[in-house]
Amino acid sequence: MAEGDKKPVINLVPAILTGTAALLAALTTLYINVRNDIKTEPAAAAVPAAGTEQPAPAEPLELRLELQRIAVQEDGAVGTADWRFAVEADGEPLFAIEQEALNAQGGRNIVVIDEGRQAHASVELEPGLPVSVVVKGWRSSWMGSAGEPLVFGEGTLSAAGALGPITVEAADASKGAFTFYFSAAPARD
Repeated sequence: MAEGDKKPVINLVPAILTGTAALLAALTTLYINVRNDIKTEPAAAAVPAAGTEQPAPAEPLELRLELQRIAVQEDGAVGTADWRFAVEADGEPLFAIEQEALNAQGGRNIVVIDEGRQAHASVELEPGLPVSVVVKGWRSSWMGSAGEPLVFGEGTLSAAGALGPITVEAADASKGAFTFYFSAAPARD
């Protein structure tokens, strides 16, 4: 090539950039593959050999499950009604609460449970296992409130300690319909 036939260096820039990009892609792929190998090796090494001690399983988590408030959609009576509710966790009784003069009328249909009502209990969660929380309710009458519960609702306390609102209602919602709101926090020693 003669001296005048040489192309300017600027014409080589696209080729250089393309080569550099290919080199970076190859190095990135190599890095990711090496990192994944590093991440998987300890997991394989974590399996104990026969006769060696295995790590202890996680301990149960103790939570304080507390009823915060009740929203009344239907009190099941003309005017107000007295109700008795029982709360269970995995079939075991936790606490019962009586609530007088429940009213479904807007503006008066939210009942905030005060601290003195003893509407709380400790619940032990096994690692990774949720707990079934059941609420049953009986409407008080002149004849008492014995027998089968009139309203029923169920929720799940997750292994992380989360529990959504629980809808508690009769088969015919006009006979009683409520929403129970709980909090779940680590139990204090």
